[in-house]
Amino acid sequence: MYKDIKKIVALVLCVFFVIGLLTGCGSKSEEPKTQPEPEVPVKQELVLGEQFFPSTMDPAEGWNGWYTIKYGLGETLVKLNDKMELEPWIAESWEKLDELTWEIKIKDGVTFSTGERVTGEAVKASIDRAIEINAMASGLLDIDYVEAKDNGIIIKTNNPNPALIANLAFPAVTILNVNAGNFADMPILTGPFKLVKFEKDMEVVVEKNENYWGKEAYLEKVTFKHIPDANTRVMALQAGEVNAALGLPAASLDIFMNSSDYEVLSRSTARTHMIYFNFKNPLFNDPAVRKAISMAIDRESIVDSLMMGMGVPGVGPFPLVMPFGGEQLEGYGYEPEKAKAMLEEAGWTLGQDGVFKKGNKTLEFTLATYMARPELPLIAEVVQAQLKDIGVKVNIEVIENISSYLGEGTFDTSIYSMNTATTGDPQYFLEIVFKSEASSNFGGYSNPVLDAKIDELKTTYDMLDRYRIAKEAQQLILDDAGFIFLVYPKNVLVVDSSVKNISTHPSDFYLLNESVRIE
Repeated sequence: MYKDIKKIVALVLCVFFVIGLLTGCGSKSEEPKTQPEPEVPVKQELVLGEQFFPSTMDPAEGWNGWYTIKYGLGETLVKLNDKMELEPWIAESWEKLDELTWEIKIKDGVTFSTGERVTGEAVKASIDRAIEINAMASGLLDIDYVEAKDNGIIIKTNNPNPALIANLAFPAVTILNVNAGNFADMPILTGPFKLVKFEKDMEVVVEKNENYWGKEAYLEKVTFKHIPDANTRVMALQAGEVNAALGLPAASLDIFMNSSDYEVLSRSTARTHMIYFNFKNPLFNDPAVRKAISMAIDRESIVDSLMMGMGVPGVGPFPLVMPFGGEQLEGYGYEPEKAKAMLEEAGWTLGQDGVFKKGNKTLEFTLATYMARPELPLIAEVVQAQLKDIGVKVNIEVIENISSYLGEGTFDTSIYSMNTATTGDPQYFLEIVFKSEASSNFGGYSNPVLDAKIDELKTTYDMLDRYRIAKEAQQLILDDAGFIFLVYPKNVLVVDSSVKNISTHPSDFYLLNESVRIE
């Protein structure tokens, strides 16, 4: 018994010895715990390659307001959401007091980038200036006078203007401080970013606005580089000189779609690629000629083969993304044989050279295009080939300044790209392009019935009725074949994988906001 107890005690002592030994060994070999290295903050800077650029940074001058909004600098009283629906921005609310009078209340706490409060007086001064120097803004708003209140404004129009609130989203009416800043080079605005550098035709640099009245921006700095050549933008993105680029050629998109280092973002837009006829040319006074040309163009092949799916075949003036778009309209399908038969019925005879003739007239004309939108010259070549197949000879001319060229009124036909709904309302585009003698009716198209239909929008306040009138007006244009509507292009933005929370917008001019960040 005693021996057994001795054995047990010895065994216990041995166990404690071993435990102590192991514990001692463990304490001697233990390394000091390493602290995780602090994360290095990601540099919140973005560089974006742009094909178009502002002439100045004054939002009320020309089209420059588009850029101040795109660059996150400027804001209007109201804006358009992703569905092209109107919503408040600087304004909190609005009310129609009578047919000519509107009251608009400003959100509490809105400030300029200098920290100065945006008052009714500041908004009045900004709107007054915009309508004084911008003819488009003046025409859209048709304002008699603006009266300032501490927290808002009263607007009195010259005539009933159902689209007034929507038209306040027009970028030329961006709210700026008229008492501070150099409007052309350094305007004082209200957005999440502030301007720090404007070098014409070179670059625009913006930085976070520390006094922004809304959510603080993630990005500290954004540089917009003017790279007008599309292929150069592609190479700049591949080389890492920019980490985002707009307006890349459709043919180059496979490079980025097939790489995990990039993301290709696209969205249907309110833009239409269209063809103007110049009605001074006797050829186009024949509706059969206009309709045959429209029926000879294969819009689906342009979208699928040429634009790599980055577009939608055109029907009428407005893209399908709009609630008054052309989805239910009767447009022109691809019917080349029917087009040839229509020309023959109109007295045209196919000559031995494969071109239609009537008396001493040859069915031949020039189609103007321009390089600023890289797909347009390619579309012109496709149109040229498709019209050749039905006996129409087309010569292509590439123009540097297409707007000036069209304004001269000496063209035959021209491809032109237009944003059809800058305010989310149909009246503006219908009035400036399709009404007789309108400012952008470059070809002199005229239809008194259409003019009267468009005028109905001036006194129609119900939105559904406005949509109906817009569709009826579009059908009149199509019945005349007064223009050719080719394609509704998608807005394409390619970014490297570090760029997050950025997206394109149907309107083209909303891009940089406080949510964009680098990871």
